[in-house]
Amino acid sequence: MNLMLSITERCNLRCSYCYYKEIHMNRSADMSDQVMEDTMRLAVSRCIEKKDSDLRITFFGGEPLVRMDFIKKTVKFVKGMVKECRSELPKDFELCYAVNTNGTLLSDEIIKYLKREKFTIFVSIDGPAKRHDQARKTSNGSGSFKAIAPYIPALVEMDATVLMVVTQAHVKGFADAVKWVFKQGFTKVGTCLDFNGSWTGEEFDALIPEYEKLARFWYKAKKAHSKIYLSTIQDKVSMDVLGGRQKKSTCFLSLDALAVAANGNTFPCTRFISSRKGAPYVTGNVSDKQSGIYKGVMPKEVQSFMDHDRKGCNGCAIRYRCLAHECGCTSFYTTGSLKRVSPEVCTHERILCAICDEYADKLLRQESLERII
Repeated sequence: MNLMLSITERCNLRCSYCYYKEIHMNRSADMSDQVMEDTMRLAVSRCIEKKDSDLRITFFGGEPLVRMDFIKKTVKFVKGMVKECRSELPKDFELCYAVNTNGTLLSDEIIKYLKREKFTIFVSIDGPAKRHDQARKTSNGSGSFKAIAPYIPALVEMDATVLMVVTQAHVKGFADAVKWVFKQGFTKVGTCLDFNGSWTGEEFDALIPEYEKLARFWYKAKKAHSKIYLSTIQDKVSMDVLGGRQKKSTCFLSLDALAVAANGNTFPCTRFISSRKGAPYVTGNVSDKQSGIYKGVMPKEVQSFMDHDRKGCNGCAIRYRCLAHECGCTSFYTTGSLKRVSPEVCTHERILCAICDEYADKLLRQESLERII
């Protein structure tokens, strides 16, 4: 089971591309001990009911490390619960932890704790200092890279995954920034575009050679049998050659997932999370023992999205690996609805898939499938 906890809405950064940037001053909610305990009881009971072999808990926010003590308290509480319920859980049951962080609040003590508890780390780094600091600024407007830099070796040692965001201001040199991250020793990198509704044709044209550079870099790495994972290229390739689709393989809406807001409201995906009254796609509250989430009931619009293809995408060769067609949260934050497709996202996906396919074809003529994926 995947459990995603928004333990705080507070953040110490003011990134230019944050989808909460307009309402930061109104986002101050913290998850209470009671909500956390109710969530853990619900999660463990669901694992028992479904005979799940693991419970994967991801801490995010806001910036979760502003509540490091709460993270420790949660881990201690859920360990105690699992110990009490051990006879009811599968013999091979495991607790797994992850944290999505901007990395600026790391310390030697925190690193030591995360290592001891075997946390999976997802850290936001947009490249070297000058590039990173373009968008990822502190609340007082200064760059944030210098706070992360001392802990890059430790993050590499912990096999952290680097998450990068590309804005219009980040297009030039994007491929070199990704290569820089790999040169630091990281082996897993994911990139995403800031779909803000204002990308122009000229800006997409400038993005094309950057994606081509990335694809060539990935191609050479795989020819050399490198184990690096560059999701931007590799996910598009693997879904194509394996005949899969994003909605069924990487979308949390299709998995046994529970996303919990700071106030205990539950959602089928982290991107829907909100503590505000009347937020769409709420499936219940962890403290409401009659909540539909206990039976896994989804809102009708979400279930309809999962069960049906978009009619406007019929006949499109890339629709099953296209974010515009397959990703509900992308549709939600770019159009405000699960029913609509963003032309901006559609254009981007056509560009990226065409480039990925060209280099995948080259590699498939020379290597076995196992060498690629």
